[in-house]
Amino acid sequence: MPRSIIEYFAENEKSKCGYCKKPASNYSHGLWAHSMSVSDYQDLIDRGWRRSGKYCYKPTLDIICCPMYTIRCRALEFKASKSQKKVLKRFNKYLIGEYELVTAERKASGLSEEMSIDESGGELFVKSKQEPLKIDIEADLKYIDSSDDSNCEDTVQPSNSNHISGTDKIKVNSNTEQGPDPNKPSCKKAKQMRIERKLEKLKAQGKEMNVLLNTKSKEKQLEDFIKDLPEETKNNLEIKLVRTTSSSAEWRATANETHAVYVKYQMAIHGDTLEKCTEPKFREFLVQSPLVEEYSEVGPPCGYGSFHQQYRLNGKIIAVGVLDILPKCVSSVYFFYDPQYTNLTMGTYGTLREIEFTRHLHLICPELKYYYMGFYIHSCKKMRYKGAYTPSDLLCPETYNWFPIKDCIPKLEQSPYSRLDPDLRRVDGNMPSDSDINFIPVLCKSQLLSYKVYRKKEGKRNDDAQEILQYANLVGAKSAKSLILVR
Repeated sequence: MPRSIIEYFAENEKSKCGYCKKPASNYSHGLWAHSMSVSDYQDLIDRGWRRSGKYCYKPTLDIICCPMYTIRCRALEFKASKSQKKVLKRFNKYLIGEYELVTAERKASGLSEEMSIDESGGELFVKSKQEPLKIDIEADLKYIDSSDDSNCEDTVQPSNSNHISGTDKIKVNSNTEQGPDPNKPSCKKAKQMRIERKLEKLKAQGKEMNVLLNTKSKEKQLEDFIKDLPEETKNNLEIKLVRTTSSSAEWRATANETHAVYVKYQMAIHGDTLEKCTEPKFREFLVQSPLVEEYSEVGPPCGYGSFHQQYRLNGKIIAVGVLDILPKCVSSVYFFYDPQYTNLTMGTYGTLREIEFTRHLHLICPELKYYYMGFYIHSCKKMRYKGAYTPSDLLCPETYNWFPIKDCIPKLEQSPYSRLDPDLRRVDGNMPSDSDINFIPVLCKSQLLSYKVYRKKEGKRNDDAQEILQYANLVGAKSAKSLILVR
């Protein structure tokens, strides 16, 4: 069974915010994952954690400048919006040969607001200020416990904070001086006019007029829009899933090409320098992963773990989605593409294809039905685009239950930080008790101990127990008993 071995960094790290640019205003707790099972990581992201390479972090939402709420899309219920359908149709037109790329260089000021938001690439890189220890994760560990020793001092449980909500903003048409002319017939929508023309045709053919009215056309699904292509196309798109954690031969064969696309993307879209896009930094952030490669009889054939989903146009990699496939979801880590294809709205197209991929995996593993998009930041307008993939839910930072984003937005309009759970009586059902910390597995000097034994053996004082309780509160009682904590 895969083991999760982690190192907790107790300091509440603060750094410059990458969204509002305020100095020392971005707070988070962190841990370094030497290795992690996919089920343990699933539990962590359902508690507000997120990984950046092997570093996992949990933003401190009640004091951070731009609160980040975990967001997931209910992939099975997903319905594409009008603008999202346009993106799929435009991409298909390009594959057919009916749409040409804009070859002239675009100035940043010339991009539309929708384009600049869509192509932001998601969360920024997050890196710990502390260096992890060197751990042999393959070592044979024997668990040492002492059931007759229970003399552990009590610890103090931190208190929770409550915040209130507000109202949603509504767009109002400011042009109220002129209304419709009462002497003219009312304007008809194009859809209504098409129906009336169809009815006239049916009448001319001697058919009953209620045929059209009683025949409800089947609503097109996401897959229908994606597959709306002729058998032969001018351009060929292949989407290939490549595992990265095992350093497969397939990954090694495409590593240089993938990195080259990444460099182009970071420099053109985010304005990074070449020094920030080196291969070691790329591997640290988007290739290295703590997730252990796992397979299950009831799981997907590709297995669980970390992957690159490569978009190959006529054999050439033009985009890459970095994904984690977990027991209950597909989690998007990052998405980057060749800037040459910017006007195909690749960010939106990639998200839609990843939602479709999630729906496909659900057919094989029924438990897998969500698409996690990382963090939703309502206080940063450029990060609100994730809320356009509906229906989506946000994670309450106090009870860790999920709530529809449409119900959360009024609260976030009132206050950047909010308890999203409307039931004020509900508490965190996965909160550890003071005594739970006694059973946390601790790895110390190549020995696996319970925290109770470790504390007595190492002569740890009460302040260490408080740090361990803080850690347990952040990861939850279930994960605290499962994760092996390095001390």
